Amino acid sequence: MRCFTFVTNTIVWVGLTLLLVVTSGFSRESPIAPGKFIPTFAVKYGNTQGWPPAVEAARFDLIDVSASMAHARVHASPDGNTWQRLKHLNPHIRIFLYKNGPAIYNVASWGQVGKGWKWLTENHGVGSADRWTAVGIEYTGYLQGRPYPNERLMNMANLNWQRYWAEQTSIKLWSGSQSMGEGADGIFADNCGYRIPWQGQWHLDGHPDKLDMPSDYTREGKHQPDLYKPHIKQLYIWVVPWLHDRGHDLVLNFGIMARQSDDWLELDREPHPPFAAMNEGAFVHPWGTLGKKGNFVFWSEQEWLNEIETMRKLEHIRALMNVHGPVISEFQDKRRMDASDASGNRAWDVLWFAITSFLQGYDDVRPNAYMNFTVWGYSQFYWFDEFDPKYLHLGRARSEFQRVDAGKNHVYLREFDDGWAVVNPTRTDAMSVAVPGRAKARVLTHDTFQHSNKQTLVQYFDLPSHRGIILLKPKRQIGNEDNR
Repeated sequence: MRCFTFVTNTIVWVGLTLLLVVTSGFSRESPIAPGKFIPTFAVKYGNTQGWPPAVEAARFDLIDVSASMAHARVHASPDGNTWQRLKHLNPHIRIFLYKNGPAIYNVASWGQVGKGWKWLTENHGVGSADRWTAVGIEYTGYLQGRPYPNERLMNMANLNWQRYWAEQTSIKLWSGSQSMGEGADGIFADNCGYRIPWQGQWHLDGHPDKLDMPSDYTREGKHQPDLYKPHIKQLYIWVVPWLHDRGHDLVLNFGIMARQSDDWLELDREPHPPFAAMNEGAFVHPWGTLGKKGNFVFWSEQEWLNEIETMRKLEHIRALMNVHGPVISEFQDKRRMDASDASGNRAWDVLWFAITSFLQGYDDVRPNAYMNFTVWGYSQFYWFDEFDPKYLHLGRARSEFQRVDAGKNHVYLREFDDGWAVVNPTRTDAMSVAVPGRAKARVLTHDTFQHSNKQTLVQYFDLPSHRGIILLKPKRQIGNEDNR
């Protein structure tokens, strides 16, 4: 237990400690519907435009959606609100309502928690003995975020603030006879990694030209991440069982698995791990210079390996592997998947790279991950035939993933009952790769997987850079007809 500066915080912490009930993020009851091959999730933020029909939305295993009464009503029916109707259609689906975690306060009218920002600054702002806000070390004022101007940095060292955030968020979501959260499973808390959000991108409130750093996490002019991490870890220790006691789970937007694998494994070992955590840039992402130019951005091979190996080691939390990027298209519906990015990467091909990557690390005994793919940002989502076990189901995994060399190049593959998921995360094409065991197989892609019986059996195959395929064994079905 870490000692805190304010006596009031210590008192609250002791009280909370006495109330804790040991819980685990992993329930022995599988959260995945029986018969699923690829567990899926979807993200829906913003307004209610972009929702698919309820029957389509209910096919997903988990949905992360903006917390609002409008979303709760968009698919309302005699079965109840949107969440209750989706659960009527799919009893296994999990619904999590998006809110900023306690590291950041949203001052927009639609995002405020509790009594509002004005009340908070007057009672727990700069100069208060029970300060809940962060304060700049140079200008001694509130800190405003450059990426999202409606965000203010908070003081995570203060357990009174953590408790207020949890209580007021729960009240906002689940209070009243017809609450927006009725039927939802819990909170999706943004900006909840071990590292301070938007580090280096905070400035004095209202003065974008006056960059500043939080005094609580700065020493001798340098940011000290080790000062922030213990405070976010203390949040997990009490808030996960606190929510669990109230019938709710917690999902975090946590961090980039490709570069922060140690953080993920540490989160998995927390005394009270959350239900799940999002890896917002899994396998492919839209960030950086290339992303701004309209490209899918692929992680390096080593970073890709970090993701796969980290997935395989998770024992308690589930990883939400979120794959997204841009395409050049006039269409906003599902036809957008036929388009390509600025470098010519077709969305369907990137989807297959993501699926075959996901299958390298997915644990089908203890479901450890869900997958999302979108070229619509977070405003729309669609179901793909690839996610339907009727069309794509290779049975149970028969091995761990492995590297297979082909001359100077190589691919990675994993065997299942009906075939192999094969992926090339390298920057070079792999040519004349042998089917494992000197066998023959049918090479399947998005364009051919629903016509697998028409594909020729081959002993060797080529796999371009950043592409994925399925190798279907002879006399096997690509769907679940032979996996009952």
